[in-house]
Amino acid sequence: MKNNKIDVKDLINIGLFTAVYFIFIAPPGILGIIPIFMVLLPAMIGLIGAIPIMLLLSKTQKFGALTICGIVVSLILAIMGHPWIALILSVPIIIIADVIMSVGRYKSWKYNIVGYIVFSFWSIGNLLPFYFMRTSYLSFIREKYGANYEATVAGLFSFGMIPVIIITTILGAWLGAYIAKGVLKKHFKRAGMI
Repeated sequence: MKNNKIDVKDLINIGLFTAVYFIFIAPPGILGIIPIFMVLLPAMIGLIGAIPIMLLLSKTQKFGALTICGIVVSLILAIMGHPWIALILSVPIIIIADVIMSVGRYKSWKYNIVGYIVFSFWSIGNLLPFYFMRTSYLSFIREKYGANYEATVAGLFSFGMIPVIIITTILGAWLGAYIAKGVLKKHFKRAGMI
């Protein structure tokens, strides 16, 4: 019978793949300073982050590994200056994604891809201030980057843009998961994931 508790080896894998995931998602995060890339940031993270996340799952296949990885990344970003309100969305989303994957015991491609798409929504939490703290957040942006930049992001982050952000995130994560499946086929077969 397989041990379902996270052990020292799992913690090492979680640490390693959390670091790799963070390195993978850093370039799109830096591009996020450009307003249009800020809108596409969750989709880019979903696309680029799939390989380290799927590799983590193939190595651990235990509930909590994905949760620890996602929450650590979210906390690091909050410490680095990202809005703390992001954690209100990010943490539950990450846990729900882990639960979805655990239903298929981390071996079902169907549950893993749905779980990964849900997981990719954690980064939308960083956009919450545009909708729930709009006035103060836009004032902060104007002070930091100027009135032109503030006007651009205010126009981009309308309520009508929410469906675009959701759809592009789903597509980016879905495509990223399929790329990971192709790149990591041998790992997935060994782990019984495909």
